[in-house]
Amino acid sequence: MHKLLLKHSVKTLFLLSCLFTSAVLLAQTDTGKFLPNITPPSPVAGELGKFGNVPVGLFTGTANISVPLLSFKTKDLESPLSLSYGSNGLKVDEVASNVGMGWNLNVGGVITRTVRDQLDEPITAVYPPDDLPNATNEQRQQFYTAAGQGNADTESDIYSFNFNGNSGKFVYDKNGVPVLINNQKIKIEKTGTGNADFLLTTTNGVKYYFTEKENTAFRNMGAGHSVISGSVTAWYLTKIVHPNKSEVYFTYEDTGMDYTASNSQTFTMAYPQMQEDCNGGIYSSAPVLSGIVAYNMTVSGKRITKIYSNNATDGYITIAYSTVGINEEVDGNSKIEFISQYNAENLLIEKISFNYLKTANTRVFLQNVTFFDPTKKYTFEYISPSAFPQRLSKSQDHWGYYNGKVNTNLVPKNVTEYSLNDLDYNGADKEPDINFAKTGLLSKVVYPTKGYTELEYESNTYWGAKTTYPAKKVDQYKRIPEDTSDLPEVYTLTSAVDQKIVFNGYVTYVRNGPPLAEGENDPYDTGHDIASLQVTCVDTPEPLCPRFYINSRFGPIYYETFNFVRRQTNIFYLDAKAGKTYKLYFSKGGLSTNATLSVSYYPTAPVVTNTNLETGGVRIKTTKDFADASARASYKRYYYGPKDDINHSSGDKGKNAFYTDIFKQRRMCPSDGLSLCRYVDITFLTMSSSSIISLFDTGSSNCFYKYVTVSEGGDNFENGGESKEFIVHRDDIGNPILGNEIIKSAPLTNFGWDNGLEIKSQVLQKKQTGLPFVVVQENENKYKLDPAYSKEIKSYTVRKNYDELCPQANYVENLSIVEYKTKGYWFYVESSINRSYDLNGLNPIETTTTYQYSNPTHIQLTSQSTKSSLKETLETKYYYPQDAVMASEPQVSEMITTNRIDTPLKTEMFKAGIKQSEQKTEYAKDATTGNLLLPKFIYAAKFPNALPGNALEKKITYDKYDDVGNILQYTLESGMPVAIIWGYNKTKPIAKVENATYDQALAAYSLTDPTFRTNLPGAMITTYSYKPLVGITTITDPKGFITTYDYDTYNRLKTVKDNLGNVLSENQYHYKN
Repeated sequence: MHKLLLKHSVKTLFLLSCLFTSAVLLAQTDTGKFLPNITPPSPVAGELGKFGNVPVGLFTGTANISVPLLSFKTKDLESPLSLSYGSNGLKVDEVASNVGMGWNLNVGGVITRTVRDQLDEPITAVYPPDDLPNATNEQRQQFYTAAGQGNADTESDIYSFNFNGNSGKFVYDKNGVPVLINNQKIKIEKTGTGNADFLLTTTNGVKYYFTEKENTAFRNMGAGHSVISGSVTAWYLTKIVHPNKSEVYFTYEDTGMDYTASNSQTFTMAYPQMQEDCNGGIYSSAPVLSGIVAYNMTVSGKRITKIYSNNATDGYITIAYSTVGINEEVDGNSKIEFISQYNAENLLIEKISFNYLKTANTRVFLQNVTFFDPTKKYTFEYISPSAFPQRLSKSQDHWGYYNGKVNTNLVPKNVTEYSLNDLDYNGADKEPDINFAKTGLLSKVVYPTKGYTELEYESNTYWGAKTTYPAKKVDQYKRIPEDTSDLPEVYTLTSAVDQKIVFNGYVTYVRNGPPLAEGENDPYDTGHDIASLQVTCVDTPEPLCPRFYINSRFGPIYYETFNFVRRQTNIFYLDAKAGKTYKLYFSKGGLSTNATLSVSYYPTAPVVTNTNLETGGVRIKTTKDFADASARASYKRYYYGPKDDINHSSGDKGKNAFYTDIFKQRRMCPSDGLSLCRYVDITFLTMSSSSIISLFDTGSSNCFYKYVTVSEGGDNFENGGESKEFIVHRDDIGNPILGNEIIKSAPLTNFGWDNGLEIKSQVLQKKQTGLPFVVVQENENKYKLDPAYSKEIKSYTVRKNYDELCPQANYVENLSIVEYKTKGYWFYVESSINRSYDLNGLNPIETTTTYQYSNPTHIQLTSQSTKSSLKETLETKYYYPQDAVMASEPQVSEMITTNRIDTPLKTEMFKAGIKQSEQKTEYAKDATTGNLLLPKFIYAAKFPNALPGNALEKKITYDKYDDVGNILQYTLESGMPVAIIWGYNKTKPIAKVENATYDQALAAYSLTDPTFRTNLPGAMITTYSYKPLVGITTITDPKGFITTYDYDTYNRLKTVKDNLGNVLSENQYHYKN
């Protein structure tokens, strides 16, 4: 799904409410909202594990399941670990991740590279003139010639990144500048020796270093010698650096896999099968079905083993893997066995174990995830996991999903292009079958509460024409021995449809008289028992009248009259046209001749109906959530059509599988004494075992749905439901610029910037039988493709069709070139309209929210306005470091340089166009801020006010920070200072002292609480203690009353007690059996 730039709220640094500021003070100064939130929140009972309401990606019908595990945190950074599952079907050839089939462990981050053509480095890139269509012929020819060289790189590699909630793609232009496909202000730099590493800086100034590399090499086996080609295909996140000096490190160890990634096969034939060779000769060759070619992949990879920081107090996380050979699908594909979290004293805080099912077909499924508390467990069930086939099984459909067919080859059958369906090569059945495609998919999730969710799947569909043919009619004809006529019998046949009529003829000698003795010859069996069939056209001109033919290894052989071969079955064909009438002349001759003929054809035209047709992959049909085994299900049924025609599929199936391609072979001919160079072109047809055209052109699913309607409570909207409408906009083919042959395998241009965006949603009331739906709420989104950021990188797929034997200056003939583009877009939600109706679907209340992003330099939200049919227009404006009006503010240049550009420095609120309030933050970088770039002053005011010129008031001053960005002292508008003392290696506040400076508080501080309070009699002191990585253990308020928090063996909050030891609250953890 796309990450939009829609932001309904904008974070403001350090402008959070303080829970411990006195109500009196807040009432007097109204400064509470400007106070730093340095106080830890009160601990709550440990989560038992939420169950149910599994989110479904409606656009693709994908169940998106997430299991939170744990998180590594520092004072300023957080790196969460979680499991995610989302599948529209398991591919037969896929290798399970390190947590099993269909699952992924989200941890750290990675940049991956898809190499297109040659590696982007070393630099061998070839670029055309900037305006290729209008370039001179000489300029074009220079580019064509250069592009045809074997080491030339004419295509840009594409890079994808995913880390800490940030994801996207980029390519490099010809100047080596990264171009983001979805405009994000992430700063991308190459670092390290030879610029071999990556540094990405997000818009809050946090730096992410990617330095651990994974190499992948390919080679094929079974097709002769293959050169091993390898490259760096992944860079793993190794370090995160916060502007306030917090750092998180990720440690990896080497791992390797060497396995067959996929198998392939080709079917090749001369096309046409009879072609002119040198000197007027005939070239012909029999079709050739290749053997199986294995594509081997060697991965010199990395696997994460530890997460820690530059502050030992944060503890660390370790990740352990199963023993070599255990739970592996291929060698080196080890699974995660344990994830453990420790505190600074090496005490175990949390331990998560992973258990797997390994089937007889060597497929590995995650069975359960168990936490330190053994009763906290997630369990997973799958659809017939043991039936999911071994990798590389030939039982695959066009998309690579399991279809249960028994195939002996990989190349497909029923390929109609170029009459390939007339040839007998024992092709594979690649049609999808939902009964097998859903095998191995997740069917049930049991949560720690023992509540559970059940998932049901069905086939992806699209609306199209279905052709149903009638049963074939077989006409039987016979010429018996007693029939001595030399005249043919004539039969008339009218074809109801374009079709291939199948004829089956047989002729033999029939002896009259007593049986022959052994070894005796029949003198009457002269070999003249013959039969033949001839065809004429009643209503088709003779030159266009079809002829009988048979299929041979060299292609079809045609006959004016088909003469039966005696004593064997004669099968031959006729391509008849719809509505045309043919006369068949069945002749036989010779004494004692018996001849039979059967004619098989469709007697009537097929019936064409529009209906839902199956295509590859699966989608969610129903989800059922149960609180426990005896509870009633919370049921959802998904229909992939509009609400007014829910059974009419809105699926867009994408491109059809296409397996064939034409290539040319140029052969040198002997000199005839007249020409210096003579050649002949032989054309070949090749059919591959995998679709040449990508069937997953825009994303990971092959089928998209424009409309989805969800019924709640049952199949008939017993509890109402919702409907969604999405944009379907696929990527598409590029532009051929040279050659007559289309390169079907060329990458696509990414036109589909808005593919999958939701444009309308509606909440539906409970359905009344026979009545239309009543909409009680709806929302419409309008998106803007902003031309302020519009970039494209042109790439060129080049195919050498044949070796040029007779090159000519300034002329290139043997290449095909397709231009495709990698386009960079900037788009966002421009407006959202929300309408709420009464229970009858009437009397709407409409609210329109408009979003403006007026500065392409930082692409942040600059204005958000809301207009309601009941209220005046409210607008909030935001100003950032890169806005011109903020240029004179302190430290703006530093913020831009360090890419800290997403925090608004000023916010204004308007009502009906009149300013109501304003707030501004000033930053500093000096000794008082620990030489870090941090907020110094907060100014704010409401309007109109009594200040000169409606000036802003200083609400809070951040007087002093330490060297890691912890606030040590701030002063309120009233002039009262507040000091914060930090402990646990500067990671936790241990004391808050109101009405004292930091220097006074630090000088008075004592580990003995009464002494500390005695030393500052005029101050209000609150102190805190902690169990590291678990939670707060005591809070002592300004009166000296202590609240105590106790934890059980599994670090879950057990009791909260007051100053006298009375239990204020108690948590008991009882999981259902």
